[in-house]
Amino acid sequence: MQDFKAINAHMVCGLDYNQLKRRLLRVLADSGPLDSSSLLQKLISSAGEQFEIHAVRMALMRYYRQGLLRRSRSGGQFRYTLSGRGFARLQWLEAQVRHEDVGPSLVPNDNS
Repeated sequence: MQDFKAINAHMVCGLDYNQLKRRLLRVLADSGPLDSSSLLQKLISSAGEQFEIHAVRMALMRYYRQGLLRRSRSGGQFRYTLSGRGFARLQWLEAQVRHEDVGPSLVPNDNS
């Protein structure tokens, strides 16, 4: 059982932690201030995948503590927005995905 836990330590809702972070930050960048339930609905509709509300709330708390999000209380709920640091992290995460899509360099080496 511990091997399973170790393998899945960085997986949330079937995504690794950077995939979830990128998706969540992108939704907030596109949508503006959202509470966790509204964010969950937007994640589900944009990704076409299921997410657990508990996992989303834990991620929001982590990202807030990391300084990636700002939050304010409204009607008894927290509403989250992207901070400047969060926007910079989102740009970096999206650049990593683009870099992975391009693949390794096709520059020939001179070891002939």
